[in-house]
Amino acid sequence: MFGKSKEPPSLKARLAKALTAERLNEALDLYELIEKEAPNEPRWSHRRGDLLQRMGRKADAVLAYERAVDLYAAQGFVARAAAMAKVILAIDPAKGEVLERVDPAAARRLHRQNRAVIVTADETPTAEYESPPTDTQSLITDAIPLISDRSAPDDETRFTKPEKTDDITIDFTEFELVERPLPPESLISQRPSASALAQLPSMPLFAEVPRHILRALIRESTLVDIEDGQRLTTCERSADALYVIVEGNAVGQRKEDLQNLLLGEGDVAGVSCLLSNVTYAEDIIACGRVRALRIEKLLLDALVGEHPPFGDVLLEVLSRRLIATLLRTNPIFTGFDERTRRSLARLFEVRRALAGTRIVEAGKRSDAMYLPLHGRLVVRAASGRSLGGIELGRAIGQDSLLTREPSRFTIEAASDVLVLRMSVPQFSKLLMKRPDIVQRFQMLRLQPSRRT
Repeated sequence: MFGKSKEPPSLKARLAKALTAERLNEALDLYELIEKEAPNEPRWSHRRGDLLQRMGRKADAVLAYERAVDLYAAQGFVARAAAMAKVILAIDPAKGEVLERVDPAAARRLHRQNRAVIVTADETPTAEYESPPTDTQSLITDAIPLISDRSAPDDETRFTKPEKTDDITIDFTEFELVERPLPPESLISQRPSASALAQLPSMPLFAEVPRHILRALIRESTLVDIEDGQRLTTCERSADALYVIVEGNAVGQRKEDLQNLLLGEGDVAGVSCLLSNVTYAEDIIACGRVRALRIEKLLLDALVGEHPPFGDVLLEVLSRRLIATLLRTNPIFTGFDERTRRSLARLFEVRRALAGTRIVEAGKRSDAMYLPLHGRLVVRAASGRSLGGIELGRAIGQDSLLTREPSRFTIEAASDVLVLRMSVPQFSKLLMKRPDIVQRFQMLRLQPSRRT
């Protein structure tokens, strides 16, 4: 009786053995065979280019990388295409035309298909993208001012808005707020789908800007490799750059938060640089090897000066990251499940505080929690004495969500200030729908308040 014949090893198995044994020419032949089997998979062209570069065949490596750029872009992996273009330019700086191959069309289509409302600095949606319907908004120009409610009690600061006006809100998807377990030491980064990447904060940077802005972002950014345990950003150091993670994972740690935040491909780190004159608010530490695009704050500021609508895109990126971090790490919100966090995210509205507006007043209860995004704020003691400025991106008025106690300080807009706002009444209504978490919320109220 004959035994069952063994199947021949797969091409991928043979490739792994050839690479382990340093049989590089054999490995190169196997890469080419695998590419023929999977002609639409960009990683094989990418890896073949890596091998050719290792073998000193730089011209052939560039050809392989160019094919990877085309395939990554065509499938919506525009950040990977951008990183691949940076690799080509590092090999041959004369290859400037490769920037034209980073076509954002597929990424833009996926982004607009996955969101009901978008912020764009480029073309508005056409019929091609309007199933499901997609609308556009401008955070800068459409935000409704905070108007003092003169009918409010003397011990409460309360704001209203003109009748028949709609608030600007941030359209979150479930993917943005899903709980992410911290990685084991042996974690190998898994590439998310293009559709999933389209829902992450970095996508508008590549999909919703004019081509000349995209080319400048790619050309002037730096492709950096961060080794395991090294920092992308360090808390309280000057925030001078934004990082777009292309490969790998990193953990964000904030001193005042109880939980860490896992970041992966498609996430952004260092969003504090999108604020004005601030330091990084967290340590971002690599878990394994991380590859990222580093975009200088000076470049971002220059591009906003050249094309002001780009500022709207940056504000949306900032808003998403601040809200997601707050909901996934702040002790007020960490007990909520993913569905509730998404409901909470939708409670944040984008509002404008005109210069001179007292957002929080000493001796009065606040009517909301605020995340200031843009502008200048001054803090005053109850006597009116100035205590200095307050860093943007930090939650203010949050004690009112817990204790309903009056504030000890006044926080006033020294210029027009753009804020994210979650009102106490909205939050209270949500709590009433979730009696299972009311008890936990009451326990938090009994804990000592940590003032900002």
